[in-house]
Amino acid sequence: MNMILGFLEQFLQQGSLMVGLMAFIGLAIQKKPVSDIIKGTVKTIVGFLLIGAGAGVVIGGLTPLNDLLAAAFNVTGIVPINEVMFAVSVTQYGTQMAAILAIGWILNLFLARFSNFKNIYLTGHEAMWISTVMAIALNWAGLPYWQVVVGGGMFVGLYMTVAPSMIQKSVAKVIGNNDVGVAHTGTVFYWVAAAIAKVVGNKEKSAEDLNIPKSLNFLRDLTVSLSLAMLIVYFVVCLVVNIAMPEVIKEVYGESNWFISIIISSMNFAAGVYVIQAGVRMVLADLLPAFKGIADKLIPDARACLDIPVLYPYQPNSVLLGFLVSTVAGLVAFFIQLALVGSGVDLPVIIPTLFTSFFFGATFGALCNKEGGVRGVVIGSFIAMIIAQFIPSFLISIGNVMMENTTFGGGDTGVVGIFFGLLSRYINGQVIFGVIIVLFLLPLITARFRKPSQTV
Repeated sequence: MNMILGFLEQFLQQGSLMVGLMAFIGLAIQKKPVSDIIKGTVKTIVGFLLIGAGAGVVIGGLTPLNDLLAAAFNVTGIVPINEVMFAVSVTQYGTQMAAILAIGWILNLFLARFSNFKNIYLTGHEAMWISTVMAIALNWAGLPYWQVVVGGGMFVGLYMTVAPSMIQKSVAKVIGNNDVGVAHTGTVFYWVAAAIAKVVGNKEKSAEDLNIPKSLNFLRDLTVSLSLAMLIVYFVVCLVVNIAMPEVIKEVYGESNWFISIIISSMNFAAGVYVIQAGVRMVLADLLPAFKGIADKLIPDARACLDIPVLYPYQPNSVLLGFLVSTVAGLVAFFIQLALVGSGVDLPVIIPTLFTSFFFGATFGALCNKEGGVRGVVIGSFIAMIIAQFIPSFLISIGNVMMENTTFGGGDTGVVGIFFGLLSRYINGQVIFGVIIVLFLLPLITARFRKPSQTV
């Protein structure tokens, strides 16, 4: 049994294999030639791996800047890193997490088949974060082992099926069709940002239509604009730190020339985004035709839900603007938290990271521009990022989700952890298990009273 659970855990952790399996099943159902099945499956997996590889390069390009900021402020706080939080949780909850994830994935397919929510959650590592939060939260609430696994699996399956629909209308506006969704644990933040943009913005004035002088037309190329933007940010930070605290520059860059290093880091960042774009194009080109087989045969109107970089190629200006605004907002929220220290408001200080600012901010930008144009991107991204900086603090203080000085940084993991943390304070574990069952059944019950619609 442990061997099977171990295999499922490792398989479900590999989003590329899950997506590849979907492509294989879809092409096989359509009775495509063996050569087409092999080509489509392999290219889908490779494209997904390109997205992950590009994200890794982006993080590598941001790491020195993040180290500079942390060393310069000399603040000991919490750094929310999903991968680290997952890794340290495995030792205590590993088997439960794997079982929850496996059950969740199966129930995602079940709910997509029999409810009005047709989302197939294909971002495996994001589902891992929710599974981990559920294992921690339900153990904290005192549920017995089997209820942690079953209840956790039911909630994760429900989450995977329903959550992408929160922002699907905005996603469809970005991509241009309703066939692809977004599966990411920042969904709550994205929904908030898009809602704010819709209220305060003007979508007629799109960030993609900004009047750029012909001499600056080269900035419309996302690779060029990102490279130059990051170089400017790096240069300003390094210049200030070099004047005020030259020892920090030496600590981060050692004997390397800092100016040469920031040029390389800036270009690495842009290179990572370029790789992400290439991966997105490859996945969509091969996965969507394959997915049609699953939609037609097994789950009518099924929607493939992928990671957030799927949005970036469609709104390059907005992606850049959202990133820059979110970086500023993250720092503002950080200083607010510092100011609250000793004031009686007992909240952990969350250290902002450029990783969070980029991936959240780029997504804010893409969605907010379609809902509220330039003004929507600026205001929506700023407010949503302020909220994103505070949610991990509440996840720790209310949801009790923290290990080894880290926690989860996503909005969905935060809201789920806080929700179950509050429930465990006022009701016992058996009632919480009953609440999960009721929540799981709701999409099936409402399906009897609603006409099937791919927009949910």
